[in-house]
Amino acid sequence: MTAICDCFPELKSVTDAREARYRADPSKRAPEGPQSSLEVTVTSVGGLNERVTTRNSGQQFIISEPKHVGGVADAPTPLEYLLSGAVGCYAAVFAFYAAKMGVNYESFEAVARTTFDVRGHMMPDAPPSGFQKVTIAINVKSDASPERLREIEQLALRGCPGIATLRDPVAVETTLTVAPAMHDTTAPI
Repeated sequence: MTAICDCFPELKSVTDAREARYRADPSKRAPEGPQSSLEVTVTSVGGLNERVTTRNSGQQFIISEPKHVGGVADAPTPLEYLLSGAVGCYAAVFAFYAAKMGVNYESFEAVARTTFDVRGHMMPDAPPSGFQKVTIAINVKSDASPERLREIEQLALRGCPGIATLRDPVAVETTLTVAPAMHDTTAPI
């Protein structure tokens, strides 16, 4: 079994090269520069399930709502994906900083918890339905000093795009296009 930090020498090299490119041209598009974008297509497939197709990685996966809200609960919920995506991003940024700073660790685990009031998704006069607070308990097995690991923890918390998106409000805009429904012309009226 390979240790988590076995990839750190290569990760340090990749991270250092990325930083040099990003400093050289901060306005350049990814992957050469730091200006990146994401695009996902979410298609309803029935039973409050949605199929997600990602542009960047080309992956597809299903999101499902819990049974108590009318879903079939056969995949993670949208909010589980949201929270795990942010914390998964944090774990990667933690590894970037650890590799960059020459700090090895044997294992990393983060348990994230949040609470929220879901009335807002179905009642117009309800309180906001966003996460009220996110707590992340991080467990790292390492011979590095706790101070050094706390430094990495804070750098990752400050630099992680997933956590920053949860922490700082972001503008969301929608557009709606309505196409006429296709009616069965062979059925009697």
